[in-house]
Amino acid sequence: MENTKVVQNERARHIDRKKRVFDIVYLAVTCALAAVALATGFVSLPLFTVVLAIAAALLIALRAVRDKGVPLYLWIAYLVAICGTFFLFVIRGADGFGKRLWWNLVLSSGPVVLAVAIYFADKISPERFRKLFTTVTAVLMAGVALIYFFFMSLRLTPTVESLQKGHDEYLAKLAADKASADAPNVLVILMDDMAYSDISLYSYLGSADATINTPNIDRIADGGIVMDNFYSASPVCSPSRFSLLTGRYSSRGYLDNVVFPTTVESDPYSFTHFVNPYQFLNSVDGILGDEITFAEALQARGYSTACIGKWNLGDYGEYLPTNQGFDLFYGSYYVNDMTPYNWVRDTGKGHPEGETHAEIRTHEENLDQSESTRIFTEQINEFIESSVDNGEKFLAYYTTPWPHWPLFSDNNGNGKGDVTDDTYIDCIEEFDKYMGTILDTLERKGVYDDTLIIFTSDNGPGREGVTGSLRGRKNTTFEGGMKVPLIASYPNGGVGAGSAVASEEFSYFEWVQGEDGRYSGEVRERTGSTKHIVASSMNFDLFTTILDYCGITELPSDRMIDGVSLRKLWSAEVPADTRVHDVLYYQKGGKTQGIQMAVELDGKVYDFKYYDRVHTENSAFIDQFYNNYLFNLDLDPAEGYDISKTYPETANALKAELEAFRKEMRSNRRGITEKE
Repeated sequence: MENTKVVQNERARHIDRKKRVFDIVYLAVTCALAAVALATGFVSLPLFTVVLAIAAALLIALRAVRDKGVPLYLWIAYLVAICGTFFLFVIRGADGFGKRLWWNLVLSSGPVVLAVAIYFADKISPERFRKLFTTVTAVLMAGVALIYFFFMSLRLTPTVESLQKGHDEYLAKLAADKASADAPNVLVILMDDMAYSDISLYSYLGSADATINTPNIDRIADGGIVMDNFYSASPVCSPSRFSLLTGRYSSRGYLDNVVFPTTVESDPYSFTHFVNPYQFLNSVDGILGDEITFAEALQARGYSTACIGKWNLGDYGEYLPTNQGFDLFYGSYYVNDMTPYNWVRDTGKGHPEGETHAEIRTHEENLDQSESTRIFTEQINEFIESSVDNGEKFLAYYTTPWPHWPLFSDNNGNGKGDVTDDTYIDCIEEFDKYMGTILDTLERKGVYDDTLIIFTSDNGPGREGVTGSLRGRKNTTFEGGMKVPLIASYPNGGVGAGSAVASEEFSYFEWVQGEDGRYSGEVRERTGSTKHIVASSMNFDLFTTILDYCGITELPSDRMIDGVSLRKLWSAEVPADTRVHDVLYYQKGGKTQGIQMAVELDGKVYDFKYYDRVHTENSAFIDQFYNNYLFNLDLDPAEGYDISKTYPETANALKAELEAFRKEMRSNRRGITEKE
């Protein structure tokens, strides 16, 4: 009997010894993770650190239930995880120091107080209450750590190579000269998720027979140009908008996907702040402050600048539009299907603690978005009129939320109210009607001919919309996901004036207004003339093109600018098929999936497109990938027939270029160049 007890005691000691080894390993892992998080600033690591704290508290509770006391090493691991997270956000946080100090102090005080309480209670509490008290306190420790997990602000200072010096020097150089008297005003209209064939001028049925009638958008093309092969730089919005503003592939800014809200103030908003750390590297939360946007360049030259509508490139600090070259932002930092979807008015000044924005419409008020187009149009018109009256050159960047789902329209001019009959067609046609008031404002103020107007979309269609014959939709790098319309006008700047491109007539139907100023439902046929440009280009070319028209021909020398000026093409000084890019790359999710490249074949140069491996867009084969896919876009713009076996040498040539670009992106992702 005595021998049995000895054996049992030995086993118990063996078990306790194993537990101690586990506890020491657990503490070591926690310390290592907290140290790596603090050293690197990787924003996903504190999530794992706090999970370790929660697990440690639950293990302590389990031991307490079994009356094993408070294990010292697990207790220390809990405190290391909580305190390490506190110091990480205080030291590396991107919010103002005061805010991140008190926010994390509040979140960490509960866990620390309970940890101290359980330690001393285990030493001094009465024996009969010790087990109950330690168990309950340990569970509470897990609970408050869970609160920390859900309410921690994951805004950290990005850990990327800085281009701030070159940014500041370039803008300072531009600021030395103000815009010339003959420099144009600039109006950029950016649709959200609008398909290639969703306006009548691009309709696969022909403009006169189009399903969606857009006479005011077509009106921009009358005397201007239309691009037949214009591409977004990404099949989703945030990366595409980055490229448009900066002239660079979005991967150079670590902006690989859609930017989500970072706010954690209250439920139901808190869950979205986990998305950015999951999908972005190096703690990036939007368009980095050291990127150079065309808005910053024009602002430096003395332009009055405004962004009206949707931003979706970050919601705090350096990512805000007023820190990216806009004097005024009016709209939402988010997409209209996100939570929250509130509107702000931001002038970049006049608010404490770096909070520059004042909320003007709450998420609840925006549950019905049927007045959006009217309100945003009023803001655009007000900005244009104010700028002209003040004798200022202006940049108006109108980033409408339409026709992104959920869809809303103004109920045939009746405004807020019933939204059950809103359709995709209504949404776009309403936008077009209000677009007419913007063009009328330009004409009434006498600046239409002196304004460079650019109309395009950020990517292909989501739930609805027509791509014509193009393969794929939004979130695919097939043509339907990335080919978008582009129309441009600037009468006094020579857009469409040259003779190297022939003019083509088109018919469309104009809205007719009644005596009360409302559209009567009647339409009137009109005829316009435009020039079609067939050369391939991408939306990062707009950065360089806008700067060129505004008299800025010297580009930043410290970074790669992927865009080129389209001015000669738009002015029809060169043939419509003149190539401005020998190579274009199709990016999605931070990866370069495909390549478009000019290749000579049988004495003629064609645009070929190649994928070495791309995920199917066909839901019937959702688990499959296509390998070694080659298309001749001039002969097969629908990407219907793989010809890699017919032209293996061409496929190999494009694959080699694709792999070379991927290698460059791995070695110099930000595209840093030596300064001259």
